[in-house]
Amino acid sequence: MDSIDYKEARFKFQGIRKHFFKDVTYHITVFDDIVTIGATPDCPNPKYRITLNLDTKINWEINKNRQELEYFEIDYQTGKKIFHAQAKDLLKFKEILTGKVMFEGIGDLFKPIFQVGKGSSAKVYSARNVLDKRVYAVKAIQKSFLQNQEHGDGMAFQSEVQILKTLSQYEQNFLVLKEIYAGDSTFYLVTSYLEGLSLTGELEKAKTLPEKRLPIHSIKMIMWKLLTNLKILHSHRIIHRDLKPDNLMFARKNDYSSLILVDFGLATSELQEKYLFRKCGTPGYVAPEVLSSRNGQKYNCRVDIFSAGCILYRLLTGQSLFQGQNFEEVLRSNRHCHMNLELHQDGNYITEQSLDLLRKMLNKNGKNRINAIQALQHPFVDQNSEFSTQAIQNSSQQLIKNVIHQLNLAELESKYNSQIEIGDEKNSRINDLKKYSSITEVQYYQLSLSAKRSSSQFSGTFFQKEPLSVMHTLKLQSEQPLKNSNSQHSASQL
Repeated sequence: MDSIDYKEARFKFQGIRKHFFKDVTYHITVFDDIVTIGATPDCPNPKYRITLNLDTKINWEINKNRQELEYFEIDYQTGKKIFHAQAKDLLKFKEILTGKVMFEGIGDLFKPIFQVGKGSSAKVYSARNVLDKRVYAVKAIQKSFLQNQEHGDGMAFQSEVQILKTLSQYEQNFLVLKEIYAGDSTFYLVTSYLEGLSLTGELEKAKTLPEKRLPIHSIKMIMWKLLTNLKILHSHRIIHRDLKPDNLMFARKNDYSSLILVDFGLATSELQEKYLFRKCGTPGYVAPEVLSSRNGQKYNCRVDIFSAGCILYRLLTGQSLFQGQNFEEVLRSNRHCHMNLELHQDGNYITEQSLDLLRKMLNKNGKNRINAIQALQHPFVDQNSEFSTQAIQNSSQQLIKNVIHQLNLAELESKYNSQIEIGDEKNSRINDLKKYSSITEVQYYQLSLSAKRSSSQFSGTFFQKEPLSVMHTLKLQSEQPLKNSNSQHSASQL
């Protein structure tokens, strides 16, 4: 057995095992990757040695009268071992273990408020933690879906959890995974609760405004925060691979500076030798090098910049960059990557500044495409640039427009909440909470779709994931390129 360096301990406390004749006190020491439990402090040969990974399960029991932790229970070799301790020590122990092991006993620690989302693979609830009284989002996932996914060994699930653990220090930028619980047939992911809508919801509300779009200063703020988040994400060599309006959410109502990224179900690390779900994303937002990649080929974080460029195009024009009547048509348009960026300048949304940033983000050649750091330095979004400062301080008239816009949003938000609560008495007691569209999706279920076969330029399997729903897989066969490289679909948006 390896020697233990107790100088590297993160936390030490005492626990008690209660026996019929005599209670026994143990010294519990917590490290980054193990927990030791021995009869003496800094015991060289502890009686219990627990490895911290998702295969380790720890059950928490609370004192229902005092609403505090009373003991924890672990499976160890021949049976379950229970250790009582002071509530403050148990709470700190639990905080250190968060995301490192699988917890049990969620029914005692969280009280559901109401269901806020449902898909074919998961349900999401708002729930109040009985210890800190805060509201969280709890996603319930059937274990059977994980077993039925393309990678039944749970590689995708474990990869996503690892990525979320890496990003847990950035609560202002990404949806943070708080805890993971296991039930008999269900996994539960506890995340922060988001009070705002998704960007999709904000775009829908903006259709009621005179310009049918968000104000330009709001667009600049959204893009600045999105690129800031990508700068952090890419510094860890993580590729999101599914950026779209549905996966951009706001932590606070009507505050575009609170934009965070959600749904890391398709995310991967650049350092992976082989990407899981190599061709994936949402048609209309996928970089060309993702769709054209072959076995053994790798792409990098700049695929997210292309997706962000597609989002910027929609913010500026009110239309999708790649259009079609259905999944296959949008995917085909996206794959051929026919983009019309010769847009008429209106002096507000479409300007030399915005068009220049669009072209740099939507460069078909990933090697020549701008990165997040460079994009943040572009005058269109740079908070310190003369152009941006002038736009932000554009007289009292702009300020009045902003106030009116916020009032419109507030009125629409009130109508939205009222519509949700009509006829649902059990929701009337929680007016401070509301629906939100998605939290991190870890569930996959295979649905095969057919595609036409033609020449030899493109083939493989494309993976698309829907919020709180299934993973669609489309078997892609080669297809003749369109004859007219400038042709555009005029069908409805995806």
